[in-house]
Amino acid sequence: MKKILLVAGSKSGTLLLAPLYNILKQKESYQPVSILVSTEGEPPISPDLATCFTLGNGDHTITLAKESPVAQLAATMISMEKIMLAEQPDLVLVCGCDNIAFGAALSAAKLALPVAAVDAGLRSYVRSDTEEVNRVVIDSVADLHFVSEHSGEYNLINEGVADEKVFYTGNLIIDSLVALMEQANNAEESALPEIKQKKYLLVLLNPTGRLSDKEPLAMMHRLLREISVAITVVLPSAAELDALLRLHGTGDSFSAIEGVKIIDTPTHTSLLKLLRDSMLLLTDSAEMQSEATVMNVPCLTIMESSSRPATIEIGTNLLVSLDEDDIKRHIQEILHPGAHQHITSRSKIPEKWDGAAAGRVVAVLDRLLHD
Repeated sequence: MKKILLVAGSKSGTLLLAPLYNILKQKESYQPVSILVSTEGEPPISPDLATCFTLGNGDHTITLAKESPVAQLAATMISMEKIMLAEQPDLVLVCGCDNIAFGAALSAAKLALPVAAVDAGLRSYVRSDTEEVNRVVIDSVADLHFVSEHSGEYNLINEGVADEKVFYTGNLIIDSLVALMEQANNAEESALPEIKQKKYLLVLLNPTGRLSDKEPLAMMHRLLREISVAITVVLPSAAELDALLRLHGTGDSFSAIEGVKIIDTPTHTSLLKLLRDSMLLLTDSAEMQSEATVMNVPCLTIMESSSRPATIEIGTNLLVSLDEDDIKRHIQEILHPGAHQHITSRSKIPEKWDGAAAGRVVAVLDRLLHD
């Protein structure tokens, strides 16, 4: 029996980990052990994800104090070292590219434990992005690389990784999407029963990202105020954004805009249903880019580049700048019937984004660890 240590910190990391843990748990030849990491005051994993994949709160949990990223990284590595020395796994599967995944990969490498990078090879080529640095370093210490799209293969091989260490297994986030939506459909109820499907725009904004500055935040306030005249805007958890507006002395809150519907932070399953039923997603983060492509929901991402180019090349994702007129133009194109065919007509589900990636990862492990 091979002991596999699976590590995740962020929500995106747990979405990668959960389906892998679930399938490994069902096989007699493996003993999966999960490590879930969170910041104090936050759960290590969303309850719906934990229930769907019988993960509970993880076999090991690490709770980090609300400190600087460097302090959290140091605490992560100290905790990881203790767990890894106690468990002595045959392989450490690192899920994601956040600081938790970074710390886990470095800890395993320092302990001479084999490392497998899940979602390997993704690149935004923006070195000011801390997660881009994490991706490069994790891949550099990994012994095995499981990639989710063809760009991951090309990037790794161009960086000198041997072909036999790279395995194109597909996007594990879609495995989680399929499982969670199947669970949701068994007890189907609309996420917003008072609003008709495809009659609202879903907006997901990161208050610690680009919109934390005064001008971008004011621009987004003006934009939503204007757009909400034509279509209902659904905005989860606006409290932090409103607090930033007050801090900058920018004026009215997002909550005061008549056509904007503020909702509490949804569970991940509820968020998926909100996305599925929306006409358009407007976001300033990488969250939900993959899911929007598979659900065929047009997505406007306020970023300069994406680490998942498949969502742009054949999916529904379109990168837009912080230019207010540019964003409004794209929104108007999508709101008018037939005008967004240039997006949906080329929208396809990328290869191996089919909900079966975890099985392909385990098939590789069977061959490498048991043959």
